[in-house]
This record gives sequence, C-alpha cells and structure tokens, in this order.
Amino acid sequence: MNSPPTFNLLHEPWIPVRPLNGDPVREVGLRDLILDARTYSRIDDPSPLVTVALLRLTLALLHRALRGPKNTEQAAEWFRNGFPTDTLVAYFQTWEDHFDLFHPEKPFWQVRDLTLDLEGGKYRSHWTRLGTEVGSANTLPLFNVAGRPGGDRSDALTPAQAARRLAEGQTFLLGGLIKRFTTAAKAAPVATFALTAAQGNDLHETLCLNLTVYGGQDSDRAVWEREPLTVQSVREFYEDELSEVPTGRADRYTWPSRSVLLIPEINKDGTVQVTSIGFAAGIPLEGAAEGSGSNIDPMVTLRPPADPKKPERFPLKLKREQLLWRDLSALLTGPEGEQQGSYPPSTLTHARELLAAVSASQGTSVTVTGLLSDQGKAFAYRQESYAFPHAFISDPEEFTNDVNRALEAARTVGQGLSSATLRLAVEVVSRGGEREPHKDDVRQLAQTLPGVGAYWAALEAPFRVFLAALDRQGEAAAAWRESVAREARAAWALNLQGVGGDGQVLGFAFRPRSVDNKKPISPQGILDRALTTLNAAQRPDVTAPEVPS
Repeated sequence: MNSPPTFNLLHEPWIPVRPLNGDPVREVGLRDLILDARTYSRIDDPSPLVTVALLRLTLALLHRALRGPKNTEQAAEWFRNGFPTDTLVAYFQTWEDHFDLFHPEKPFWQVRDLTLDLEGGKYRSHWTRLGTEVGSANTLPLFNVAGRPGGDRSDALTPAQAARRLAEGQTFLLGGLIKRFTTAAKAAPVATFALTAAQGNDLHETLCLNLTVYGGQDSDRAVWEREPLTVQSVREFYEDELSEVPTGRADRYTWPSRSVLLIPEINKDGTVQVTSIGFAAGIPLEGAAEGSGSNIDPMVTLRPPADPKKPERFPLKLKREQLLWRDLSALLTGPEGEQQGSYPPSTLTHARELLAAVSASQGTSVTVTGLLSDQGKAFAYRQESYAFPHAFISDPEEFTNDVNRALEAARTVGQGLSSATLRLAVEVVSRGGEREPHKDDVRQLAQTLPGVGAYWAALEAPFRVFLAALDRQGEAAAAWRESVAREARAAWALNLQGVGGDGQVLGFAFRPRSVDNKKPISPQGILDRALTTLNAAQRPDVTAPEVPS
C-alpha cells in the first residue's frame, strides 16, 4: 500500500533557477534557493507571472525568517555578507511541516478539506484554473487552446509544476463568476498591476534589493503561519459578508485569494501527479488591493487621479497600446512632472538607497511585469526590462529630471506629428479646401496613416540607449534629440506615402491655408514648429486643428 504523498517546498526541487556558471536552468527548493542564492543569476521560469510570484513568495519567507531588514544599514550588511544562515535554518525547522504541498492537515497555501466529493463534487476543477495564461476561466481563446476547464483534458502536472501554478494563481487570478462560496470572487491583490523589481548581479543581490525595510513584523504573518484554512472558515466570510485586511507585507505577498486543494494521484511507478483540484473563492480582501499607508504593496506604483478632487491614488498598469517606457517617470521620485502626487514602488526606492549605502559603482536594471486584461479576461502578459545608469543612484533627482525632459520632448513632437497628420487628412479629404470634408472621413483617414504609430515604435530602442547613457548626460540628451527629430521626419514621410505621395498631395502638405480665419499653417509647418521644441525652452502651440463638424 502506497503511503500518502509528500512534497516539501523547502527541500524538494521546484523553483527554476539559472546558475551563474552558465549551466542549464535547474530546479531547487526554497532552502537552497536562499542559502545558495549567490550561485544563481535569477529565478527563471518561462512565464514571467510565475517568476514574479516566486520572487514575492521568497521575499515573504525572508521577511518572516529574518524579521527585517529593520533599516537600510541592515539591508546593506546582508547585501555584503549574506543572510544570517543560523536564523534562516532555525526558522525553516520551525515551520517545515507547513511547507508540505500535500500535508493532510495543513497543505501549503491551500484549504485542507476542500475535497472533490464535498457537496456533490461541485468544487472539482482542472488544474488549469490556476494558470492565468493556460486555460483559466478568465483566459481568452488565444491562450486557452486545449479546451475549457472542466472539459475532457487529461494532462497532469508534476508536484513541482503544481506548486508553481499554485503560486501564480494566488498572485494573479482575476475576479469573476465562480459560484463556490459566493457568486463572484475578487481578483488577487495585484492581479493586473505593474509589478516593479530591481535586478542584481546575482540572485542574492536581487533578493536584497527587493527586500524593503520591514515594519510591523510582530503583527504580520505569512500564509504558512496562519491557522490552516477550512471550508467552514472561508465560508463564514461570505455568509457574514466579512473581509480581511492584510496584517503586513508577508501576508499581502501570500494572500489566499482562492481556496485551493491540490489532489495528488499516485501512478503505478510511484510518481505523483495532479490533474484535478478543489477550487473556490478565497479570503475576500478589504479595501483597495494595493493597500494604504504602511500596507501599500512594495512593488506597486500609485498614480494621482486625473480629478484632483478625488484623493485616491490608483495603481499603475501596463497598457495594451503602449510600452511602459513612455510612462517611466511614474517609477521615479523627483520634483518635476509626473512625480507630483505619485507614490513610486518602494522596491525601486529601496534598491537605490541600498546601492548608495554599499557604494555601488554601477547602476541597476529594473523589470516591470504585468497581466493585461479587458473586462475580466486575460489577453496578454508582458515583462519589460530597463537598464538604469549609476546616475540613478548618485543623483536621483537630476536623473529623474533628465528622464522627464526626454519624455516631454518626445510627447511634444508626437503631439505635433498627430496634429500634422490630422491637418493632412483634412487637406486631402477636402482637396485643399475645394469641398467640405465630413469629420468621419477625416478621422478614418488619419487613423489609417502609419506615421504616429511608427514614430513611437521607432523611439523605444533610442530611449533605452539614452537611459543607459545618462551618466554622460550631455551626450545622451543630444543623441536623444537627434533620434526624436529623425524618427518624426521618417514617420511624416510614411504619412505622405500613405496618402499617395504625388505632387498634389505634397502641395496639400506644404501649402499654408487659413481655416476659419485662423493663422495659416501647413501640415508640414505644424510638424516643423513641434520640432523646434527640441532646442527651445518654450513649447509652441501644436494643438490639433479642428475637425469639420
């Protein structure tokens, strides 16, 4: 008779890491991950969602085991000399049983009695409910290529794969209909937010850079330190219409956003697999998911509302239509521009202060990861990386000002290009003023012209070069201005080709014409005026022309 399966996450290999020596990616347990972190370059799962979820879990474990760092000085000590091994080992021994994925009384991050025969088996689901991008109920058909959850799928997970999907699901599952304990379950605390993490030269440095100063450690608790959840304890939240506030950082990082029970199956050869799971709503989170005060999620950026009368900040999310570099100011602190009223991610602020404390001679790189959704459906995930120079550490305010000025220059020229494109569409549709154009025809033509989209797409690579070169501020700024001007002119040439590019069209583009007794200016003239901002202190008027009604 087979004994009940066990899979202890402290010791069993399940977290994929890339060794520094160039060896292939391999899997390690949480204990080895932390104690040998200097031998690995990073956690490296094919899914960036899994990678970030595993990083957050590891940070929660370090916070609880070390009850710190209490300040930047202690963080710097750990950065230089390593974590206190004796303290970590003692903590691992104390909580070892709570990290067993299949423990009969306290299965890790699960609800122990959510069995498949409970209430006629209505809690049964396929493991894909845990994988946001591999077939959950909130996944669009593009990702869900192998069938709907609960269908005829028979593929199974190894315990290591199941543990990774469990961490991903608890971190990123979207809200929606569930009909298990409640009609609609809330999303995981950071399901769709842009999560920022600093990257070190090895995994140990990465952990230290993101292990922000830890307060309130006496009241905080991670999921393995909670009383084991039961069906009754979770159900009471919904019956009594209750919710919980995270007790601290580790509680937020390991929030049980879903009630899950992995059902192990023992094969004939003795190996264990997971096909079916128990699945239901988790503990409802009170208030805004990103938190407030000292309970703000360290990886989340909070932005000021568009309406100044509304005091609530909102979390930064990755956008479907543009990459984050165009909004990079949101991650930075400083006196100018986008920083007014923003709350940057404390992971990045802490990383900068820590690198300054250890007198780092180089900059750092930053990753921003997020799940993109529309009306409760996941359609993409994205991870973007940016290299910050040493100026980010040595002179953060000037670094922020340089980034703000560069982005403002690109936006101003981009607005000029958009206005010129719209004026060109007016001229083409009206045939130089011979007839009254319909506004829908003008907008449709302007939207089909490729210039504006090509302009922003072409500037991504030059911006990365500019960012990495800001230790030589003058050279970087001059090169950036050249790139903006070059790509704007190239984009304008694409627009001219898009409307025909013949002599008549060129006449429409270059011939000034007054409209409604306004100062005459040609489409080309609008762009030229915007380009003058690259070397001028004053920003000229590059507002778009009115579209005929």
